[in-house]
Amino acid sequence: MNTLSFYKKDGNLYVFKNQPVFIAILSIIFLAIAVWTFSSIKLLSLALIALVVLIVINFFAKKFIIDVERQTITGKHSIFVPAQTYSMNDFTNFEVIATKYMGLITTNVMLSAHFNINGKDKRLTIGQALTQKGIQKMVNETEDIMAINQDHGRNRPL
Repeated sequence: MNTLSFYKKDGNLYVFKNQPVFIAILSIIFLAIAVWTFSSIKLLSLALIALVVLIVINFFAKKFIIDVERQTITGKHSIFVPAQTYSMNDFTNFEVIATKYMGLITTNVMLSAHFNINGKDKRLTIGQALTQKGIQKMVNETEDIMAINQDHGRNRPL
């Protein structure tokens, strides 16, 4: 593991770097719609501005931390959900969810880690990308940090 693209190493902690590109594009689109509709539909414009503020706050509240010393993973994917910490021993698999526009064009791909806690499936959202190639790199880097699936090399399938 030479360079980290998705994580920042802080001692024994690997902190996931939130990707601001998707949030910035989404916020700009909502703000443009709010400005465009402000003269005719003020309530919609104010609601969109409030939504953008909520999206930005949520961006800064989101966290995903791998602690290799304590063998734990802590995640918080929303300001409305408290942080959850799980043992790496409870990790079961990754889940990739791809959103497609009209069944053809991939518009968003999300990566989650699943844990089995007392027979119940728990999930932590790791990150998002626009392509499955970006998610593949995210999975590879996360697996390297967690020291799992080492025998498959760099081109591991999802």
